[in-house]
Parts: sequence; structure tokens; C-alpha cells
Amino acid sequence: MSQGSLNERLRSQSAKLSPQAYKVALYFAGHREEVLVSSAAELAEKARTSDATVVRTAQALGYSGLGELRLEFARDLRKDLSPATRVEKTL
Repeated sequence: MSQGSLNERLRSQSAKLSPQAYKVALYFAGHREEVLVSSAAELAEKARTSDATVVRTAQALGYSGLGELRLEFARDLRKDLSPATRVEKTL
């Protein structure tokens, strides 16, 4: 059962996140393409935290882990790249 998009999850969970996890969640939201292609260790280095914090943040947002977060980002990216979406954006 879906708990909503990352932005929805971030809004509903932000008060429960530690300051470090909140920073990582904002990094996720602002760097979706990097999340798709980077390992937890690479994301941790970029967000200036540990890889465990990266994974725990994804879990704190209601994902089973980084893999499920990536799947959501990939689905969103695919929707943005569809011909119908591109035509709609140009009109």
C-alpha cells in the first residue's frame, strides 16, 4: 500500500525525523537523479552523513529501503518522459 510521494511523506514525517535524517530527506528530494544512480555510501558522502543514516532515512519515510525509494523516483521519471507529458508541458 502506497503512503504517498516523497514530498507527501516528508510533510507528514518531518516532525518525527532527526535533524540529520531531515537533511538527508531534503537531499533525496533535491537530487532525485543522483539517488537513482548512486550507492548509499555515495549519497552519504554527498549529504555529509553515514550510509546507515541514508538507509534509515528512507525507512523512516516509510520505504522498505533505498531500493523502494529509487523505484518511486524511476516511476516518476518515466512519467515525466512520456510523450503525453512532454506534449502537455509544451502546450
